[in-house]
Amino acid sequence: RNTLGSVKGPPLRQHACRRQKGFARHSLVMKTISKLLHCLPLLGIAGGYSDARDRPDRPSAARTYNYFAFGSNMASSTMINLRNLSPLASTAAVLPAHKLRFNLPGAPLIEPSSASVEPSSGDGDVVHGVLFKLSEDDFATVCRTEGVPFAYVLHRCNVVTYTGDGGTAGASALRREMEGGQARGSSSVSAFTLRAARKSWRDRMDIPPSQGYLNVLVRGAVEYRLDKKYLSFLESIKPGMTIGNGLAEQALSFAELRGQEGRRRIG
Repeated sequence: RNTLGSVKGPPLRQHACRRQKGFARHSLVMKTISKLLHCLPLLGIAGGYSDARDRPDRPSAARTYNYFAFGSNMASSTMINLRNLSPLASTAAVLPAHKLRFNLPGAPLIEPSSASVEPSSGDGDVVHGVLFKLSEDDFATVCRTEGVPFAYVLHRCNVVTYTGDGGTAGASALRREMEGGQARGSSSVSAFTLRAARKSWRDRMDIPPSQGYLNVLVRGAVEYRLDKKYLSFLESIKPGMTIGNGLAEQALSFAELRGQEGRRRIG
C-alpha cells in the first residue's frame, strides 16, 4: 500500500555501549567526505523521477519503515537524486516536544554542522518535517549514509501527519491530536528519526550551518508546504562563516543534473 502506517522494529540493534572517540571522529569525517563526493558527477547518481509521492518503478518490500526527515532530507530530490532512494510515500508531519538543533559538527568553513532534533520540555517546541515510508534497504541506506550509530543514533518518536497548505495545517493537526486524537481518529504515526550520537554534542551550543544547507531545508519546507510559521523560522536562521555557501546545495544540483541526463537517455 502506498500509505504510511506503523513501523516494525529497527534492523539495527540499539544498545548502550561505550565507543572510542576515534570511531566518532572517523564517522564524522566519512560523513563529510560523503557530502564532498556527492558533488562529483562521475558518481553516476541515478535519476529518472522527481516526485517522491509516486514511485511505481519499484515494488514495496515486505517490511517498511517510517523515517522522519527534518534536515536536507526533507527535499524529495535529496532522497531520490542525491541518495538514490525510492520512497514509497511521503507527507508533511510535525514532531511535538522536540527542538531543531545544529549540534552535529562537520567541516569548518565548508559544512560546519548538520541538523539534529532533541527532546524538549519547552512550551510549544515542535519540529516540522517530512515523513517518508521506506523499504528496508532504503532505510538501511539512510542509516549508513547518515553515520548511524557514530554521528547519529536512531531516535524513536511519534509524529502527527498533515496535508501541508503553507499556512497552519500542521498546528491544527497537532492541536486536534492533543485534544483527543484517539477518539476522532488519530493521525499520530510511530517513526524513526535521527539524534546527535554524543551527549557532549547535545549539550553544547549550536554550530551555525552553511547558507547552502539552510537553503535545502527551506526548499524541502516549501515543497511539502510546511506551516508558514515554521518556514519563517527556517528562513530566519543565521548561517555560519563558510567559503561560498557550502556544499549541500551544490551537491543536490549536481545530482539533479545527473537525474536529468538519465531521463534524457531513457526518453
